[in-house]
Amino acid sequence: MVGKHILTIAFVALSVTGLKGQQLFPELKGYRISDDYPVYTPDDLWNYINGAADAYLMLGFIDLNIREYVKGKKSIKAEIYRFGDDARAFGMYSMERSPGYAFIQVGVQGYNEEGAVHFYKDRYYVKIMSHASSKKVNESMLELARLIASGIGGRNEFPSLLELFPAEGLLKNQETYLLESVLGHEFLRGAFRASYEVDGDRFDIYLFSSDDPAVTIAMAAALAGDAWSEEEDPFKYAFEDGFNGVIHMARKGGRLIVVSGLSIEKTPLAERYIERMLSR
Repeated sequence: MVGKHILTIAFVALSVTGLKGQQLFPELKGYRISDDYPVYTPDDLWNYINGAADAYLMLGFIDLNIREYVKGKKSIKAEIYRFGDDARAFGMYSMERSPGYAFIQVGVQGYNEEGAVHFYKDRYYVKIMSHASSKKVNESMLELARLIASGIGGRNEFPSLLELFPAEGLLKNQETYLLESVLGHEFLRGAFRASYEVDGDRFDIYLFSSDDPAVTIAMAAALAGDAWSEEEDPFKYAFEDGFNGVIHMARKGGRLIVVSGLSIEKTPLAERYIERMLSR
C-alpha cells in the first residue's frame, strides 16, 4: 500500500511538471507545436548541452522544457530553463549576453541576434532560435518571445540589489550573479558583481547580502582571516589575496562588499564606492 501511494505521488509530481511546461508554451499562428523532447533535469542536462551544463548546474538549474514550432520546412525551437529564483536566472542570462548585443524589451531584458532571441523573466531563462534567417521567421521568434514572457508570472524587473551599485563608471550590461566559489573561494557564495572603469582604473565590485548577518559575518571572517574583528561595524580591510591580488572589503550588518582590481594606492577610490554602497 505504501509503495502504491509513493508511485501515485510521483506520477502527480511528474504530471504537474509536464503541465507547467506545456502552459509556458503558447500557440503561434501558422505553426504547429512538436513536443518530441524530454524534460531535462540536473541529472541529464549534460545530454543536451554537454559541457555547458556545468555553469547551469552551478546556478541551481531545476529543469528545461523544449518545444519546436514547425511551419513547412521552417522551424523555431524554444527552450525554457527554470532556476530556483530570479537572481539565479538573471545570473545565467547575464553570463551569456554581451554588452554589444541588440537589447529588446521582452521580459526583464532580452536581445535579438541573428537566429536567436534570448530573454529572462522571474526564475526563467528563455532561448528561442532558428536556422532560418528570413525576416518573417525573426518576427515570429519575437512574437513567440513576447507570448512566452506574457505567460510567465512573478518578477518582471532586475534583482533589487543591483540598484545598490553606483552608476558612476558602471560598465552597463556587464552585471551578473555568482552562486558558488566567488573569487575562487569556496566559502564565498551568492554575490552580485558589477564592473567599473574610473579614470583608467578597471575594477569589479561584489555584493553579498543576507537577511541574517551571521551569513555575511562567516564569509567576512573567513576572507579576512586573523585580521577579522566582529566588534568593528563596519569592518574594513585591504590585503593581498593569493587568488586575486589586492582585495578591499567591508562588512556591515547583512552586507559584505568586496572590491577587486585596485591596488593599495587606490584604496581611497575603493573606499569611496564601498561607502556609497553601505550608505544605501
